[in-house]
Amino acid sequence: MPGEDEHPAHAPVAICLLKRFVADVDLQSDEPFLPECAAATGKRVAIVGAGPAGLAAAYYLLQGGHACVLFDEHDQPGGMLRYGVGEEELPREVLNAEIGIIRRLGAEFRLNERIEPAGFGALREDFDAVLVAAGEMKPGEVERFGLAASECGVRIDRNTFAASQDGVFAGGGSVRPSRMAVRAVAEGRSAAVAMHQYLSGEPVTGENSPWSVHIGKLQEGEMARFMAEADDSPRVEQQDDFSKDQACIEARRCLHCDCRSADDCGLRLYAERYGAKAVPAGGERTPFEQQRHHPEVVYEPGKCIRCGLCVQITRAAGEKMGLSFVGRGFKVRVAGALNGSIADALKESAAECVAACPTGALAWK
Repeated sequence: MPGEDEHPAHAPVAICLLKRFVADVDLQSDEPFLPECAAATGKRVAIVGAGPAGLAAAYYLLQGGHACVLFDEHDQPGGMLRYGVGEEELPREVLNAEIGIIRRLGAEFRLNERIEPAGFGALREDFDAVLVAAGEMKPGEVERFGLAASECGVRIDRNTFAASQDGVFAGGGSVRPSRMAVRAVAEGRSAAVAMHQYLSGEPVTGENSPWSVHIGKLQEGEMARFMAEADDSPRVEQQDDFSKDQACIEARRCLHCDCRSADDCGLRLYAERYGAKAVPAGGERTPFEQQRHHPEVVYEPGKCIRCGLCVQITRAAGEKMGLSFVGRGFKVRVAGALNGSIADALKESAAECVAACPTGALAWK
């Protein structure tokens, strides 16, 4: 008999396939998604290299209202995504469409234009900030640009991607050789955050890691609770003709172990503001539990901070059963009155309780 973690339905969700499917649907639509951009700041950024790191940086800097000019020695942008990855792995129409989004945000491309060490000083004078993302650079080459070198490329502050010259930043292969496009994109985004701080006159600290509590290793029996409402279909393996029906089937395999209030959790907001530490009261985390009796709402007691808002709402709404506090001390919890279910407690006030819950303990399914 297979163990609890060996059930076929426990295979990981095909996240990459699902992301690709959603992105392809968007790109093929009449109006692909365009992020909102802030008002123009009047600041100009030079990005040396139109590969994945440079493109990602431009994408986020443009959203901050900063004008971006990308210089590249090739006749088309894309860097290693175009010249190092086969078209069978990354179709050129997909790459061109993605770059087209960055063009539509206002990026200017100066192609067939190689930035030489002799011209780097002038570039720094003409622009408010510079990002070096030109691919692999040898230490001697880095020094000819007037930058401090490491063993692998441009020496940077690992938190801010700032190089040794004021206003100069570096990322991607220029910092260390890598064949991982996802890492280059991540570094371009992180560099953009620090550059936005620099251009805005803020302290340059780089990205802040969001305050977060991970559930950690599952305890005995918790996997079964995660799997209680999961679709038992087998994982969809990598393929080129991933259909909408297959995407829906694969998406239903998701166990929803993410946080339903990741972007607006009041606990995270105030914990970051006041420097609170993520240490559970009593030293042990609450065992994972989901109550899904309600047709539209799921309740996770482990995420509840006992603020009492939902208790007050159900009382004011005149719910026949409603919610109440049960137990004492560290064991106190919010539950349906008289051991009633969430479905019994939230007959009329479900929407108001979900909207008021600061941590996503009560959330839409």
